[in-house]
Amino acid sequence: MGYDVIVIGAGAAGLMAAGTAAMNGHSVLLMEKMEKAGRKIRITGKGRCNLTNARPAEEFLEKVRTNVDFFSVAFAEFNNRATVRFFERQGVKLETERGERVFPKSGKAWDIANALVDFCEDKGVKIMYKTEVTAIETLGGKVTGVRYRNARGFERREETQHVIVCTGGVSYPSTGSTGDGYEFAASLGHNIEPVRPSLTPLVTSHPQKEYMNGVLLKNVGAKLYVDNELVQE
Repeated sequence: MGYDVIVIGAGAAGLMAAGTAAMNGHSVLLMEKMEKAGRKIRITGKGRCNLTNARPAEEFLEKVRTNVDFFSVAFAEFNNRATVRFFERQGVKLETERGERVFPKSGKAWDIANALVDFCEDKGVKIMYKTEVTAIETLGGKVTGVRYRNARGFERREETQHVIVCTGGVSYPSTGSTGDGYEFAASLGHNIEPVRPSLTPLVTSHPQKEYMNGVLLKNVGAKLYVDNELVQE
């Protein structure tokens, strides 16, 4: 019989997508190849999870460097204030710290991950762990289902007409982010931009760089010059 919607990946995006789809009356299957949901959420913010920021919502768009039109539509539907309300309704107590950063009051990122899992389960989402999707199947240009490998290593197929890919990037393979989504998208005919890291170390040729080993800095500003022109601060 299949499901109305299959979501691939039980990170923050996948959990929210699955729960929201179920809340809107759809039968939803959420497939996660790791042994638990929200692996990356549970370690973010040094294990505390900097959930959002309490600054005015209008300021968020000013910080978006690319695809602001795409982001603004989603943000108009669910902004930082809505994020706070959502987790408070899920029973997570929050507090605002320096810089108006919002954290769970417990200081535990697990509370955020567990709240998202509870949201899905409360709405009737079926979650399958240790389940690795291997392909999205199509016929005549339309999605017909997904192929996956279950926890016992057997190949299986599940029918659906709608798939939401929430597999993340390639930033942290040990949490499950191994680039599966790029392969799925490419197999369906999408053009994939070359993948580059968004967080990288700073490398210097300064002759005294070895004396900087172990130096910790807080509240530090940095300026980037290209051809003696300030381009970022």
